[in-house]
Parts: sequence; C-alpha cells; structure tokens
Amino acid sequence: MTAAGGPRPERLFSLFQELVRIDSEPRSEGKMCAFLKEFFSRAGLTVHEDAGAAATGGECGNLVVRVPAGAFSPLPPVILNAHMDSVVPSRGVFPLDMGDRFTSLGETVLGADCKAGLAVLMICAEWLLSAGLPHRSLELVFTVQEEIGLVGSKNMDMSLVDGEWAVVLDGSGPVGGIVVEAPGQEQITFTVRGRGAHAGIEPEKGVNAIACAAKAISTLSLGRLDERTTANVGVVRGGEAVNIVPDLVTVQAEVRAQDEGRLRSERDAMVLAFERAAEESGCGLEIEVERSFEGFRLDTSSTPVRFLSAAMRECGIEPHATSSGGGSDANVFNRAGIPAACMCIGLANAHSKEEYILKSDLEACARVICSLAVLSASEAEAG
Repeated sequence: MTAAGGPRPERLFSLFQELVRIDSEPRSEGKMCAFLKEFFSRAGLTVHEDAGAAATGGECGNLVVRVPAGAFSPLPPVILNAHMDSVVPSRGVFPLDMGDRFTSLGETVLGADCKAGLAVLMICAEWLLSAGLPHRSLELVFTVQEEIGLVGSKNMDMSLVDGEWAVVLDGSGPVGGIVVEAPGQEQITFTVRGRGAHAGIEPEKGVNAIACAAKAISTLSLGRLDERTTANVGVVRGGEAVNIVPDLVTVQAEVRAQDEGRLRSERDAMVLAFERAAEESGCGLEIEVERSFEGFRLDTSSTPVRFLSAAMRECGIEPHATSSGGGSDANVFNRAGIPAACMCIGLANAHSKEEYILKSDLEACARVICSLAVLSASEAEAG
C-alpha cells in the first residue's frame, strides 16, 4: 500500500501562494504562527508553542504539531521540519504563476525558502488524515528565525519532541537531493578604533579606522576557498562624514567549513590579518567570535537517508546524496543527537529576488513526504 498519488496539486499550489503572501521576516513570524495554529487546529490536531519568543525576542516561539499514526504503532514519530521565516526583503510578496513555476513580482524574494516546506507539511498532514492509509505518527516542527543563524531551533527544548530521527525540508536544488553533509560556521566581528580628526585641516592628527580595516580585508582569502570551505566579509559599517577621519568601523565576516580544522585555521588567519593591520596602523582592535552552528555528516545508511531514499524511489525519483555550503535546522538536530537529513525541495535562486520554484518540484516533494510517512510505518520497509 503506497501514498505515491499524494495530495491534489491544485490544493498544494493554492496554499503555497497563500503562505508566501503572509509577511514573516525573522523575528516577525507572528502572523505565520497564527495561520499555522488555525490550520492545524481546524484539522483537529494538537499544536504546542514553546517559550522561544522570550528567548529570541521574536513575536512567537517554535511550533510542534503532532499527527497521530494511521494505525496503532509503538514506533516513535518521525520529525519533519520547516522554518516559518523568510529572508529580507519579503514583505508584501506578490506571487506570480508562470505556468510551470512560481516567482515573485521582482521587488521581493518569493519566500519558497521555506514556505514551500511549510505548504508541503501542511498539505501532507491534511491528506494523511483523510487518506485512510496506515502511516507513521509525525511531529511537525516549525521553527522561527532560521535565516538569521538557526536561532529558533538553537533555543528549542528538544525534549518537546519524541522522534528519534528527522527530515528537514529546506534544501536548494531539485527534489532527489539529500543533504548528508553541511558545514559549521563561525562569525567574526572586528571593531577597529582609530582617532578622529578634521580631514581637511589636520588629517595628520587622525588615524583612519576604515583604511585600517580595508588594509586587513585586502589580504584575506575570500569566496570559495575549496569545495568544502568558504569565507566572506559581509558587512562594513563606519564613518560619519567625508570631512572627518573615521575613528570607528565595524566589520562582520564569516567562515564556513565542513572540516573543523580548516574552519579554525581560516578563522585564525582572518583574525591575524586584522591584528597585523591594527598594529601597523596604530588602531585599537576588538574581536568577537561566535560559533553560529556546528557542521554535520550523515552516513548514507543512516535512518533518515534510508527512508527518504526509499520514499523517493517509490515516487519514481532517483535519490542522490549531496553536500551543502549552507546551514539549516538539520545542523541543530544533528548536534542534539537526532540524525537529520536535509531534503532538497526545489528551491532555485534562494535568497534573491530571482528566486523561483517549479510546480513539478513542489508536487514531487509532497508525494515523497506522504510516501515517507507510509513507508516508515514499519522500520523494516526501507531495509
């Protein structure tokens, strides 16, 4: 008995378009949270909101929705996850139906990252409740503030879930890809302190903090350093006016690597570059290093990969393991001891105004998740 048919595409597409119209930038997910609560409550499901709002300073916490099994089963539930927030700019999204895909009008991102994941989990829960098939119990976890450093999941009490493995719906690329490896990330903030002076009358009395920062940045190796390592300087803030020698500049940078040793060495190289520039320029320097998230690596024989692969094959999709340069809530689940694979859900040009998602990927994702729920009703099915 299979769930290869899955939900009606029209229902899925309609819900997706409704979701992307709901503003939910990080820390402002209140409307999305309320929408999800109402949707699942109408379906007769239990919805629990954690205390994440107090911990993160947002409008709401993370949600956990429990979907009962289609028939009695002693097996723990499968955790399925998507995040509620979308990157800036995503206020006032106007989705366009281009026939084979959805895009935005072009003034904002589309928000398929991760409202495609939300739509799929909502529709699959709705369909499973009415399909009459034996399926595994599910714990749907909807997190906040994922896009600004996995803040919601990092502040979630994992004792709220009983599942022992998870699938995270948040991967870029066509359905079929299963992210089994993702990097750790460190963010570094450099505060460079120079000395202010009038730039036209007595510039020799000043020490230019921006020039010092520029000197350091010019020596850094940035971009893709190898297949498993990247580095970036993303924010530079400083200066007050063109006629003032700037006395303060803040630089925010990051390093990502799938190898812990390489992560540390690239971070140390970045720090050393700023220390040298500060010493040579006569500037003060303050450095803050924050570990944003830990990397993970799953064996292809792990439970989430095994079941997800079997569900894909049942739907006529050939699975393949892949790695990602981005973080997701899967990083946090794995760190918490819950093996979690990140499923590619068709996201294209994510984090840009050119973002789109093919209808065929959206539909395929829903069929795979429904199939996963049915196949996993027996732990032996994907053996």
